[in-house]
Amino acid sequence: MRLIKMAGGLGNQMFIYAMYLGMRKRFGDSVRIDITDLKHRHTHNGYELNRIFRILPCEFCTSWIVEKILEGTIFRIILERHQHGCMDAYLKPMRWPFIYYKGFYQNERYFLDVEDEVREAFTFDENIISDRTRLCLEHLRRDPKAVSIHVRRGDYTQPKYWLPMGQYASTAYFLNAIESMSILMPGAHYYVFSDDLQWVRDNLPLENANFVDWNTGADSWQDMMLMSNCRHNIISNSTFSWWAAWLNGYSEKIVMAPRQWSATQPATDLVPASWLLIENVPTRDTPTEGAQE
Repeated sequence: MRLIKMAGGLGNQMFIYAMYLGMRKRFGDSVRIDITDLKHRHTHNGYELNRIFRILPCEFCTSWIVEKILEGTIFRIILERHQHGCMDAYLKPMRWPFIYYKGFYQNERYFLDVEDEVREAFTFDENIISDRTRLCLEHLRRDPKAVSIHVRRGDYTQPKYWLPMGQYASTAYFLNAIESMSILMPGAHYYVFSDDLQWVRDNLPLENANFVDWNTGADSWQDMMLMSNCRHNIISNSTFSWWAAWLNGYSEKIVMAPRQWSATQPATDLVPASWLLIENVPTRDTPTEGAQE
């Protein structure tokens, strides 16, 4: 039995599920996803995949205590951060029958061999979107110059996040991306998604923009769906907008991402080679100070 720990918000859950699909192709039905922590800790919006996408049940869930006993006794633990990019633990058979995988797997290499299956699994259910989202979706699908721009601030403005991450999706990054997009796509029509739209209005010179401000809480996933239907994307250093851009099915899409994803990780480790990496002038200023750079 191979268990894969499910954790994090929607973007992280999607990476873990995509990795699971790759593992299932290699090792069959013995691979399951462990959702125990998400069921008992109630972080973010909980386990969202079954609610948003039409995917088949593949979950293992037990009590938190039993999970810890299993981890500490019969299961061999494989930590992604200890593999240093080596894929052997995810590709080769092991003699010990009980393996427990922990990590976030934020790279295509974990699922490129099942790319079509991943795209099919992450097909949004348009039957459950709001009327306002549906109207916006119809509008941007007719817009040949629709560009999504995702600005994540929220928890990133908290010291426990911006100190280690270095505030890399900075004002400078978005200004550089907008300037580059204006050259590649003159007359771009921006659809803005953010947990701090007032900051966007105050700091980014967007003359032709719609601000999407109605998808919150359990409806936040509808922002990802809308972004994925834009022709082009400017993303944050966020798994949420990473997936929106990756699921964008337009063959001529332009995707821009910050060249440095975090203080310790360049975007080249995380994004497809076809995406454009934009300079973002790393800063360790506070988010408030960074807004005035």
